[in-house]
Amino acid sequence: MFDSKHYVPILKWKRAEQGALKALEEKHKKNITPLIQFVMPKIKPEERLADIIKRFDGQLAEVSAKLIEAWGHTPIFIDVSLLYSIPLKAKALNVISREGHKLGGTFIPVIHLTDDGQIKKSALAIAKEIQKGLCLRIICSDFSNMTELSQNIAKLLSEGLSEKDIDLLVDIKETENDGIKYAKYINLSQNIFGLLKWRTFIFASGSFPEDLSKCKIDEENLIPRIDWKNWKEYRGKKLQRKPTFADYTIQHPVYNESTQFFPPTSSIKYALENDWLIMKGKKHKYELYLASAAELVKDKRFYRENFSDGDKYIAEKAKHFYAYIKNPAIKGTGTPETWLKAGINHHLSLVARQVANLT
Repeated sequence: MFDSKHYVPILKWKRAEQGALKALEEKHKKNITPLIQFVMPKIKPEERLADIIKRFDGQLAEVSAKLIEAWGHTPIFIDVSLLYSIPLKAKALNVISREGHKLGGTFIPVIHLTDDGQIKKSALAIAKEIQKGLCLRIICSDFSNMTELSQNIAKLLSEGLSEKDIDLLVDIKETENDGIKYAKYINLSQNIFGLLKWRTFIFASGSFPEDLSKCKIDEENLIPRIDWKNWKEYRGKKLQRKPTFADYTIQHPVYNESTQFFPPTSSIKYALENDWLIMKGKKHKYELYLASAAELVKDKRFYRENFSDGDKYIAEKAKHFYAYIKNPAIKGTGTPETWLKAGINHHLSLVARQVANLT
């Protein structure tokens, strides 16, 4: 489906991410295949577990159309592993995939080796019926026994699909600065049986921190994009098969559902060539977004407003800053959602260009 000069961003299906995808320029979309992880909606006061499952279930019929509205009809991976129950996961996979197919979308189910049989059965049935294949997502614990890993893969393939029908995604989640974890699993992944036969081979990791507690206000904070650095280093080495790059954009790779109940700081997270520039703010101080934007657009590392929709947003807010300081009653500071959308859109645009320009 694609080679190593491609990009697979792993995103939650939330409004900021939806907006970032929708605003992405078409010239970048050809170099990207997103992996969407569906999450449960934020729980409301007095709501029980059964209520939130029912509420998500009631929204399922609308998801496929919204995915196509945000991304279009080109391939997109869909992952239901973060949903609450096995029946809900299986139903979500069925409804989203089949409704999407009716609307002309190309939705590729994602499964894990440890998934319940009901989920695997649903995904395999969809893959055979719609004939768009599926994605197998392998995680670190799967590599604990290479013989068992080979057996589990062989068992999956015995269900009627071959490697050429499956996108192989190795996802190690968070990676460390020393590169030891990355090296371990990139080398182990090269020993997966029949590696050259799989439709695609993707290697995912993330190095964006869980929080910004180590960043300081009113100082420049640079966080190395270790995931990108490691991938480039190993892409240049002699490998049996070079992997496609996948990351978690400007979010931590391990989803912590409880964080949605705590207000974030008004911080700008801006991807550079090899680092993230963090302009840290404070909780509930949305005017600091404007002040940081005004500083960022003067920085020679700012990619200019025509680089992406996210950069256009930053430039507009920077101009608004000067009117705001004269009259704070003027609205328009933006919200954590709109600033996250801008940061993700910029990140997607940057990485799409980076992979396209690889030699």
